[in-house]
Amino acid sequence: MDFVALVPAYEPDDGLADYVDRLRGEGFRHVVVVDDGSGERYGAIFGALGNKPFCSVLRHAENRGKGAALKTGFAFIQREFPDAAGVVTADSDGQHDPADCRRLAEGVAANGGGMMLGCRTFSLGTVPFRSWIGNRWASATFGLIHGCWLPDTQTGLRAFPMSLLPFLLKVDGDRFEYEMEMLIAASRSGIRIGTVPIRTIYVNGNAGTHFHPLLDTLRINSRVFAGFFRFAGVSLMSFALDQGLAWAFASGLSAVGLGRTNAIWLSGFAARFLSAVFNFSLNRTYVFRSGGGVASSAWRYALLCVAVIVLSNAGVTGLVALGMSRGVAKLICDVILYFLGYRVQSRLIFAD
Repeated sequence: MDFVALVPAYEPDDGLADYVDRLRGEGFRHVVVVDDGSGERYGAIFGALGNKPFCSVLRHAENRGKGAALKTGFAFIQREFPDAAGVVTADSDGQHDPADCRRLAEGVAANGGGMMLGCRTFSLGTVPFRSWIGNRWASATFGLIHGCWLPDTQTGLRAFPMSLLPFLLKVDGDRFEYEMEMLIAASRSGIRIGTVPIRTIYVNGNAGTHFHPLLDTLRINSRVFAGFFRFAGVSLMSFALDQGLAWAFASGLSAVGLGRTNAIWLSGFAARFLSAVFNFSLNRTYVFRSGGGVASSAWRYALLCVAVIVLSNAGVTGLVALGMSRGVAKLICDVILYFLGYRVQSRLIFAD
């Protein structure tokens, strides 16, 4: 199996050496361990690993976070093993069965060049509560905002073909949030994300984890919602601009003698056009930070605007025919279309 195993480690226990041997026993070509600033106290553990001919140990002088450790490993593997088939990342605390690591590597070829996630089975009572609540919340919010349900967004067991390493090195984040940013970026870029069920292993009730249940959960979820919050902020500014321009144009046109009805129509179209240009520009540069062409994004954005109007009117008409009040029907349709509009803009109009 021509895969390299990558294990980021911070203050590991003595079982790490055995775990590395077991990874090698599953057929991994090489194992790369990144010491993320564990300190001199753990020097003997990493020193013993460095003596293994199939293991390379990389070191950070100080703790920089799991994301930074993964990037250090990806860069090293890309440079030293460019002909490898891919990389499997695994945690150093023994949570990931080496046999599952192998299964993920074997699944990459069947996933069309995408990444694979090793997903644990979460049932309350069978896993530590802090792990259950953090993972269920992260999966739910990721599915809501990004339109892709993943049963385990925080799994550290992941497999990638070598072709994805340049992409992974550009993803933002240096700590635990990096793994969530990776999924967000992959979703926006149209990269296939496959899943494989794996054993759920917690050693000593997961006591060896360095995941902070409150701080790191907040940091991870801030990444999930960051784009949507920017999107909502720009939407509010666009609405305020639309209303202000419509009032100003209508007042000015009425002052020069244009009839009230004509003034309302002209001011409404002018204000909506300018607010749409404003919304498009900020969504492209600030919300989704797209590097795509302006023209190709603009015509897709215009089609989306037309589609939203048509679908909203059709939805309201249908719900009213079923006996719902117009106000409630419009609220329901517009909220649904708002979330759909975010996903369409993220994945089709301003996709990376």
